Order: sequence, then structure tokens, then C-alpha cells
Amino acid sequence: MRSRITKVFHLAEASNLPSILEHGLMSTKRLLGLTRVPEADQADRLRSHLSDNERLSGSVLIRDQRPMPPSALERALDDGLTPGDWYALLNDFVFFWLDESRMVRQRHACGDRPQVLLTFDAAALLDQFGAEAFVSPINSGNARRKPARRGLSTFMPYGTWLDQGWPAGAPRRPPAELLFRRAIPVEAPYLLEMRDL
Repeated sequence: MRSRITKVFHLAEASNLPSILEHGLMSTKRLLGLTRVPEADQADRLRSHLSDNERLSGSVLIRDQRPMPPSALERALDDGLTPGDWYALLNDFVFFWLDESRMVRQRHACGDRPQVLLTFDAAALLDQFGAEAFVSPINSGNARRKPARRGLSTFMPYGTWLDQGWPAGAPRRPPAELLFRRAIPVEAPYLLEMRDL
């Protein structure tokens, strides 16, 4: 059996905090609906590379996808996926880091924009929302340098990973990411700490 995940981290734009506290952490797909982006535009936007941050409202800023430009991403995709397929897949999830050092690297990449670190009780999240939880062995949002291969099996259901580990490679290696295909409440008993960075 794999070791259980205890704490997870989400780095958020400080300007997004009012929306996060009201609606929870939401995927880009849900945020487009929340901010009333016309449905006719949503599909194209979800499948397109976001080369710069995009503000959807006063309290909703979507981060850029600069670490995975289409030209680099295309060379790392399996299962016949296109870059558009991968962007759409990622845009349907809320992501958490398991390793604080990865979060620190993301913080550096955000430059001087104020950020808020949200630390969650992973056990509480997984007890309540485990059926919609997945793990990834890689940083799925980065395709620069020598990108890891990625495809339809990159995101493994959490329960499957807990029972069986990764199908190949390093079976005991902890996940790089925990992700949920749902909104995540930012409140007790899930939220442990919130602090400015």
C-alpha cells in the first residue's frame, strides 16, 4: 500500500481571494462559467494556450500557461492527444502540490504579484471528495526542457494509486500533484492555514 497524503498546498493569486473564499477553488472551466463567459467561446478558450495571465473579473485572474507552449507540449504527448486536448484536460481540474519545494518554485515564477498559500488537510479532502481525486507523477503543467511523457493515463484515480501504486517506473514514488475534478471549499475542516507570500 502506498503512503497516504497528509498535507497539500495551493498557491493562489491574492487578488483572487474574494472569489476563492466565496466559491471555493475552481477549475478554469468552472471559472469561465462563473464569470459568464459565453458558452460559444468557452470550448475554444479551454483548448487554447494561454500565453499570458487573463483577468476574467475583478477577483478572477487565470494564470498563464507559459511553461507548456504548444510546440514543446506536442512532442511530449501520447495516445494521439493534441496540445488542445491537454489544455482542455488540465482546465477541468483544481491542482495541489504535495511537496512544498514545488510550491516555492511556482511562487518564484509568479514574480512580484502578491500570492496566498493555502494549506489543506489532505485526509479531510480525500475522505469527502476522494471519488473525484486523481494523482499525477509529473508536473503536468510544464513541458519545457526535457518534458515527461504524458497522456490519458497520467492522471490516476487516487484510490487506484493508493492500492496499486504507479503502473511502471518507480512504484513507491509519491505523486507530484493531487487534483480534483470539482470545486474545493476553502473552509474547515479542509483548510489548515492561509498566509500571504
